[in-house]
Amino acid sequence: MKHTARAIVGFTAAGLAAMLGLGSAQAAAGNYHIESRTCNVEDAGTDSRVEVRLNGTATSSGWILLDNSGDDRERGRTDVYDKTLSNLGTVTSVDIYFANNDDSPHWCLEEFTVRTPTGVTTIHPFHNWLTRVYSKTSPLRLNAA
Repeated sequence: MKHTARAIVGFTAAGLAAMLGLGSAQAAAGNYHIESRTCNVEDAGTDSRVEVRLNGTATSSGWILLDNSGDDRERGRTDVYDKTLSNLGTVTSVDIYFANNDDSPHWCLEEFTVRTPTGVTTIHPFHNWLTRVYSKTSPLRLNAA
C-alpha cells in the first residue's frame, strides 16, 4: 500500500496529463496578458473587428476576439486583454484577423505585447496602417522582435 501511495504522490502534472491523454500544452493553462497599442496619429483608431491567434513553440491558441466594453483601439491608447490559454511555449508570433469594416475601417497599429504566465514578454511591432482585410486564412503575421 505504501508503494502505491508514493507512486501516486510522485506523479508530475505532465505525467498525470499523459496518463489522461492530454498533451503538455493542455496540461498547464495560465493567464496571457495581451496588449494592443494604437498609433498616436490622426484617425488611427478603428471600430473594425479584430481577432488574434498567438503562436508559440508548443502550440497556437485559437482565434481570440479582442473586444472590451467601451471603445477599443482608439488613437494613442493601449488596450489590455487577459485570456486564460493552454501553455503555448515561447510566443513567437501573433496572427491578426482584421475585418476592415464599420465606421472607422483603417487602423494604425503600433504593436502587440504578450506577457505569458511565466513572465516572459514578447513585443510584436508593426508601426503601420492596416488598410485592407486580413482574413483568418491569410492573416497578418507579426513576429516577435
